[in-house]
Amino acid sequence: MVAEPVRSKEDWNSKTLASLTEHIVATHHVFCREETVRIAALLKDAIAQSGEAHPELKRIHDLFYQMSRDLNLHLIKEEETLFPYIVKVEKDLAKGDPISWPPFGTVENPIRIMIVEHVKTDDELGQIRKLSNDYTAPADASESYSELYRRLAHFDQDMQRHIECENDLLFPRAVAMEEEACARQKAAGQ
Repeated sequence: MVAEPVRSKEDWNSKTLASLTEHIVATHHVFCREETVRIAALLKDAIAQSGEAHPELKRIHDLFYQMSRDLNLHLIKEEETLFPYIVKVEKDLAKGDPISWPPFGTVENPIRIMIVEHVKTDDELGQIRKLSNDYTAPADASESYSELYRRLAHFDQDMQRHIECENDLLFPRAVAMEEEACARQKAAGQ
């Protein structure tokens, strides 16, 4: 599956946050989960075949393994807590219903955590990029080793679009929406 590029902010601003969260999950989260499994297998093969000649592969493996574990938890937090809350507030606001506030206080709290985790993922990918010489396979690389670097490059590109979609499109709109809901409830005396 090839992830589609992030639409312009104006295009997404005309769509619901529910549709944006659905897009993020269907496009980026699915890709992330599927590709981490593929890349992990390719890393294992590359280390078995070329690990002695290319010790950077072990470091890439360790970074990717930790990043994958963290990403899996990150995606679960978004899909089970943050995104459903955003969608619920959007629906309640559209219907004029009062908003029930979450146990995390405000949407800004989990968003702040997600952004910190995005920075960490970006840093880890930066280290992998550097260790892999910008995903350039060495001259003696096997086909699976070369495929590993192609997939890592594609994963990196998709992750950049994924992070941009959340940080620049979803999160600012979610914060503004929650602020609007709060202002409405205050004005209504709720």
